Amino acid sequence: MNTMRDAGISQDFDRYRVLFEQAPMCIHEIDTEGRLLSMNQAGLKLVGVNDEEQVLGQPYLDFVAPSERNRIQRLMSNAFKGKASEFEFLVAVVAPHKRYFSSCFIPCPNRDGEITRLIGLSSDITVRREEAAELLRLNLTYEMLSRCNCDLARSMDEDDLLNAFCSNLVEIGGYLFSWINYSPPCEVNGVRLKAYAGEIDDDSSLPKVTWSADECAQSACGQAVWSGQPMVLHDLKSEPDCVTCKKTAVRLGARSMIALPLQAERQRIGSLCIFSSDLDAFCEKEIALLMELAENLAIGIHTARNRAARKQEVRRLREDVEQEERKRIAAILHDGVGQSVQAVNLGLKKLRALGNRELQQREVLMNQLIDETGAVIVDLRDVSQELRPCCLERLDLMDAISYHCREQSKRTDVRIQAVEYQEPLRLEERVKAQCFLCFREAINNALKHAAATRIDVTLEKQESGSLALRVEDDGVGFDSEEVFSLPTGLGLAMISERAESVGGYAEIHSMPGQGTSITIMVPFA
Repeated sequence: MNTMRDAGISQDFDRYRVLFEQAPMCIHEIDTEGRLLSMNQAGLKLVGVNDEEQVLGQPYLDFVAPSERNRIQRLMSNAFKGKASEFEFLVAVVAPHKRYFSSCFIPCPNRDGEITRLIGLSSDITVRREEAAELLRLNLTYEMLSRCNCDLARSMDEDDLLNAFCSNLVEIGGYLFSWINYSPPCEVNGVRLKAYAGEIDDDSSLPKVTWSADECAQSACGQAVWSGQPMVLHDLKSEPDCVTCKKTAVRLGARSMIALPLQAERQRIGSLCIFSSDLDAFCEKEIALLMELAENLAIGIHTARNRAARKQEVRRLREDVEQEERKRIAAILHDGVGQSVQAVNLGLKKLRALGNRELQQREVLMNQLIDETGAVIVDLRDVSQELRPCCLERLDLMDAISYHCREQSKRTDVRIQAVEYQEPLRLEERVKAQCFLCFREAINNALKHAAATRIDVTLEKQESGSLALRVEDDGVGFDSEEVFSLPTGLGLAMISERAESVGGYAEIHSMPGQGTSITIMVPFA
């Protein structure tokens, strides 16, 4: 009977031994002294040995990373007191990459109930941790990309856009610091620091404001600018880079970096440099997202520059138009009103000299003075009408537009039709005046230059809360791109400038032989 029981025990032991050896996870036994009593093949493969004899009797903590040993020692002590535990730890294995394990200690009591051994079970979770860390990193990058795109849509100033991107990289992306370099058109001038954000104690911590072309030829920043490709430094301490940039970055705690080119419309702008406190912090997916971010930033910079250039050009055109208008009004006042007033003055002097003599001659002179005074009044009314249409004083915008259309139609025999807008238009006085002046300029252009036979004027309320005033004619039209590229078309430029001055805008569409459509958008009060 005992023989059969012993045989059964032997068979059970063999089965458990096979399970122990073939298990995919690391299984090992530890005695009360913390020494290894056994270890299966998965564990031996982990520590890099082939024979179990090479590890038996060695302290278990020798295979744990030094930073983890105190914690694991406490967990072992608790397990010997009957408290099983689960934990994650880093093993101290000589390998190219760190390995993380999820483990537990299972107390094994003897027949007397005394715990004399611990069985440790460990599963490699390195890949899972890396995937989780990468997912978290990419989620932050997506959030940062979304915020930057919002800033891209809202920012009107180039410097504000640069500072917003740098701040988002640090505050949302979690990077150590970032800066943006600009490259002047001439390569010999090197690159220039334009914006930065992050863990920088003061301006003296920054690299030099400019780097020469020779320094840039050695740096990731310069190579990204001139090659048009992202440059990644996985370990700043071991990889060559510009001496100034490298020393500054390492001193501030950076371990890796990426330099991204900023290019738009085949123009080299500069580079976006991002620094991380982690080694090898930039994976392929993250690099792709950051490249998209840099491309968006470059487009935003290009758009901001075009917007600023257009505003400057419109401002210059407006100043030219205003100067010409002042000259014209001055000429009218001098040649028309001034001459008429001078003639009246001379006539009055002559009338005074006549006294009661020559009554018939005095009557003729009086009639002449009355006619000249009337001409002066007409000239003054014309000038004031140019400066401020009197119809706006007593009429609302729709009535003023309808009145002007009727009067111009009578004078020119061109059919000008305004579609009545029934709802009351609540516009600020300044908006009302600028909208009418834009409309009048559009009508004048159609009559003077378009050879139009029909002009239609409509007003519509938009869902956005703006008023759309549209002037369409069947005239000869013009090439929009050609006209706006020439230093002419001041009237059209004034339409856009007047609309923008009250928070609106103008859209001008035309093609040769297909007429012209001008839409003026202004906000309601």
